[in-house]
Amino acid sequence: MSQWKWVNRQVLLLLHDESLAEHGGAPGLRNEGLFDSALARPLNLALYESPDIASLAASYGVGLAKNHPFVDGNKRAAFLA
Repeated sequence: MSQWKWVNRQVLLLLHDESLAEHGGAPGLRNEGLFDSALARPLNLALYESPDIASLAASYGVGLAKNHPFVDGNKRAAFLA
């Protein structure tokens, strides 16, 4: 496994807040477990496979978009991750 740099939970929460401030939407985390699960998805991929950077980025995006952890702005957060 390469030395990947993972998306920081707090940084993504701040980016999400900034995105809502700029583009609108209801604030709030709908489910912390779903958020943590989405952030863990790329780590699990890296542990059990040999992904490239595009696969890891897609894993963040799919995890956040499918899990829908935020009240609003889930696809924006997925893109930012």
